[in-house]
Amino acid sequence: MINPIRLKGKPANIARYYTVGDYYTKGPEEQSQWGGKIAAELGLEGEVDPGTFKELLAGKVGEQQLGRRRRDGEIQHHPGWDFAVNAPKSVSIMALVANDERIVDAHEKAVTAALSYLEEHALMRHRVDGEVTERTTGRLIWARFTEHASRELDPHLHTHVVVMNITDERDGAKKVSLETRAMFAEQMTAGQVYRNELAHLLRERGYDVEFDPRRGLFEILGVPKGLIADMSQRAEQIDAHAKEHGLGGQAGRQRSFYATRGPKQKVSLEGLRERWQGRLGQHAEAVRQTWADAEKIGGRQVDVEAPIAARAMLFGIRQSEGKEAVNNLGRLLQTALASHVGEVRLSDVRPVVEEHQAREKLLATRERTGDEIHTRGRTTRKTARLEIALSDQLALALNDARPLASVEALRDAGIARDLKPEQRTALLHLGTSDHRVIAVHGVAGSGKSTIIGALREAVGDGATLIALAPTSSAASELGQKASIESRTVASLLATGGAKLDDSHVLVVDEAGQLGNRQAMRLLEISRATGARLILLGDTRQTGAIEQGKPFWLMMRLGMPKAELKDPVRQENDGIMQAVRLARLQNYDGSLKALESVTSGANSEDLAKALVADWTRLSPEQRAKTNILVLENATRLIVNTRIREALKTEGGLAAEEARLSILSPSGMTDQEKHFARFYARGQVVVFSRDNAGLGVARDAEYKVIGIGRDARGRQMVNLVDEHGRTIQWDPRLGRASQINVFKEEQRDLAAGDRIQWRLVSKELGLKNAERGTVERLDGSVATIRWDRGGRSQDIDLSQHKTWDHGYGETVYSAQSKTYDRVYVLAPVNSPLVTGQNYYTAITRARFGARLWTEDQGRLVDRLRARSGEKTSSLQGLGRIDRDSVRGRTAQHGERWDRLRGEQRAQREARKDRLRAEHAERSAPARESLAAIFADRAQAAARSLDQWLSNLLERARGGADRVVDGRDARQAQVPSTPLPERAPSHGGEHGGGHDR
Repeated sequence: MINPIRLKGKPANIARYYTVGDYYTKGPEEQSQWGGKIAAELGLEGEVDPGTFKELLAGKVGEQQLGRRRRDGEIQHHPGWDFAVNAPKSVSIMALVANDERIVDAHEKAVTAALSYLEEHALMRHRVDGEVTERTTGRLIWARFTEHASRELDPHLHTHVVVMNITDERDGAKKVSLETRAMFAEQMTAGQVYRNELAHLLRERGYDVEFDPRRGLFEILGVPKGLIADMSQRAEQIDAHAKEHGLGGQAGRQRSFYATRGPKQKVSLEGLRERWQGRLGQHAEAVRQTWADAEKIGGRQVDVEAPIAARAMLFGIRQSEGKEAVNNLGRLLQTALASHVGEVRLSDVRPVVEEHQAREKLLATRERTGDEIHTRGRTTRKTARLEIALSDQLALALNDARPLASVEALRDAGIARDLKPEQRTALLHLGTSDHRVIAVHGVAGSGKSTIIGALREAVGDGATLIALAPTSSAASELGQKASIESRTVASLLATGGAKLDDSHVLVVDEAGQLGNRQAMRLLEISRATGARLILLGDTRQTGAIEQGKPFWLMMRLGMPKAELKDPVRQENDGIMQAVRLARLQNYDGSLKALESVTSGANSEDLAKALVADWTRLSPEQRAKTNILVLENATRLIVNTRIREALKTEGGLAAEEARLSILSPSGMTDQEKHFARFYARGQVVVFSRDNAGLGVARDAEYKVIGIGRDARGRQMVNLVDEHGRTIQWDPRLGRASQINVFKEEQRDLAAGDRIQWRLVSKELGLKNAERGTVERLDGSVATIRWDRGGRSQDIDLSQHKTWDHGYGETVYSAQSKTYDRVYVLAPVNSPLVTGQNYYTAITRARFGARLWTEDQGRLVDRLRARSGEKTSSLQGLGRIDRDSVRGRTAQHGERWDRLRGEQRAQREARKDRLRAEHAERSAPARESLAAIFADRAQAAARSLDQWLSNLLERARGGADRVVDGRDARQAQVPSTPLPERAPSHGGEHGGGHDR
């Protein structure tokens, strides 16, 4: 792990700290060394000279003095940064306690690999035509100091790398101050480069490692975990302080690091080694045996096979792009390396990346997109093609439908619903448009669902409206308000739109939560069936979990839309002002307009204060007040605190049961495909029967370990409720048909609030549905659900996808309305973003209160992290060029031809469906020979369609996006349209061509 800090103080004091030592007396084997391209050119080699070190820290390089001269004549120059590289604790134990000098050598080599990567990202600032720009120099000078103990005198192998505030563009050029923004952005990747290099070198020295493929951390196999904990006093101090004061992330740990520093102790290294040996205790034999086993194996060469490096890099690309369309190249490398610690190094995967770039499968981005600063932004050709295909779909939807209702009917419906002028305009847009795909972009609480209700009244029997949303709760909310059928987007996509035709209108609420692939499949279904597609959303609210921001992008590409700018949900000036300012990203003003903002030391204290405020409400007020948290960890704290308060009040029954629940593991579809990502104790539930494997749909299978089959492939070992062991290869089958949970325990009593967390067709429950436990008999709970007030008995030992329902995440609360909301926003949570904050407070009609550690820090956080997703076309600077208007000149004739073809194909599809329906309704069954003949004809049609697709692709092909240069455009095939939208389940998290 690499922890960078900005150096402060006078150069002489800094030089003494690193060269002499601080909290113990350094030994002669604790080396110092110059490094970096500039150091070699200045003739600086070997051990660091304190005098030269001090001058460089002061910005003096030969005759040149860097820095700004102040009015009093003093030179102001920042000395530099300390990038501390820390070895895993088991590595420190085997290197320093077991005294294996080969490990120290491996550490030094791994540090060199990490520093070489960091040096590539060295920048300088310079002026071009009066504007300050940045330029990559790739040149540094540093002094590195290896030390063997922590401040608490635990064994701790680490290297301080003091990077001077000096760079240049070439040998002999004038030196300038260093810009470290890119280096700080790449610190996590550099840390992973170090760990992978170190793990590989350890294997070559006879050690084996065990690693976490999600976090990229590892330890030496055989070193007891108890000993690792015993030798980590300093880490425990920092963790305890960070938890007590609500400090998270690297910046928070740095604050805890300095706050917990103890007094200096002057102890010799020899004395420390004696102490360490004495602390081994019962673990002495395990350490000795681990060393002996490695010594017996001795030095060996561990070769990395090219296919393994290719698989690691492919995983890094697909995993990263499953979440974002554009990523830093460092993110792709870090993810690839973390998934194969000890198996591949940076030098192994880099040629794979270079090949992808040479073949233009991986493209460099130039423009800003999303929140992250992309020092080396990359997207894939596949993702760029997907976004261009959205433009094609929009073009084919223009003038491809008939108006849904007359102007008179729409006006009458608007009057009946008491719509405001802006809403009536939107209603006319929806009802009179002849475009098949249209949008309503409206601020949160602007009455979009009310407009859909009016549209349903105006349309009458002329069309069937279906409410859709990414979450079942949002779909149900729209369905109830507009009095139309509702279902999730996923459930519709699973059917491929088999029963839809041009008499259907698909109304997608919370369209901003759609990912690229979901949006594309909806458009494909609309085109194949002729069903109208109406997208409702707000680009300022919480976006998609998956890759892309297609609702925003499609409006930029040319999707016809109506705008709703006036909210109607908020009903007093204070909350209206808070919402308006949050939308304008004036977070300081928005927070001041809330009912109250309470600051506290940590998440526990904040939760305690929030619950204390909540308990002062009457039962009626509690029912109309929603508690919103921005992450699940905080939600658990709030739920626990509220239950404690309710017990004190007597609101919960004294007798309670301890029950098991299944909580989502958070595994991505890419991770589900690989055995290494599964952990003992997880629960796997399959959504389909598999007779060959011997698994049943919806049954629970517990992970008991990872093994290998006869061919050496990694497998997941499962056990069912009867104790039968199953060896399962997760690479076979679709990840979308696998749910992976972690098992947790919850106490439940009569009076508890409960929330369902997974759609259950068997029970008729939607995701995020909440209710109250009225009675508990063992594991059978009688629950009265808020929706409809229905009462239901459920055996919670069989149906485990529930949790306490007091606090709710912002994602599940989207589309809901409450009188008031209480918002808990821990500053360091990655989910505290501008979009999530805005979404949270817009749930309230009358007021919102907020709890956070520090209001000023929260404002800074919201400004820095909007939560906006990335777009491939935006990063490539191609939105205008690839919009419907931008592509009309080149593709207009083709689009006109395809519009005619798609109408004819839809009519043929309707005739075929009518014939099939009539056939099923006929009293007499056809002969077996006729049935076989029909099936043979259907198979021939499918084969013909597939061959036509291939020929079309050969003639036209898809758009070949090449970093801003002219390229062929992505095309929607002109072949017959499929009955079902093609499934992309196997490509989730992907973004890379085979």
